[in-house]
Amino acid sequence: MGQDIATQTANKNASHDKRNKGRWQLTLVILMPALAMGLAWYFYFFGAQFVPDGRTNKGELLLPPVSFESMALEKNKALFDLKALEGRWGILVFGSESCSDQACKDALYQTRQAHLALGRESDRVIRLFITPSSNPELNQSVLSEHPDLIWLGSTKESVLKALDNKEWPANGFYIVDPLGNIMMKYQPGQYGGDLLKDLRKLLKVSNIG
Repeated sequence: MGQDIATQTANKNASHDKRNKGRWQLTLVILMPALAMGLAWYFYFFGAQFVPDGRTNKGELLLPPVSFESMALEKNKALFDLKALEGRWGILVFGSESCSDQACKDALYQTRQAHLALGRESDRVIRLFITPSSNPELNQSVLSEHPDLIWLGSTKESVLKALDNKEWPANGFYIVDPLGNIMMKYQPGQYGGDLLKDLRKLLKVSNIG
């Protein structure tokens, strides 16, 4: 009798240990993408301490990063959330409502050239154009020049609050990672080659997106 009780207790303990092991394995699987992204960021931005090539980023690092979903972006009056990125990196371009001014067109041109220059890696990146209107007027001539561009609407309030800006970031562009972290920004008029250099490094060290 005592032996049966001991056997049952041992079986219960083994079953409990097995369940705990399964939970840890599941947790590890869930956390792996975030861990990989964290390591990618670490070696990209702080690798210069250990590697003598002196890596530097061309854009301004946002610390802490901004949540992509906090901007409440819309496409065709429907919420454009993190799932819409489809696990890819994103280039966010902020412009005027119809992008009819030259500065806006230049920002789109610079980011398009950087995107194209990625070559076969370009499939890992999408471009998003964000206007200060929840119901933006699509500029057909711009769309014909940038057929890959995803045109999104927003409200000034949600974007300014998310980015902690006082003014609309017209003609500036940003990088968002596949986990929805807006983590790098570029000034209006900044050379698209700077964006390209940062993207190449980020894509090289990241297995996500």
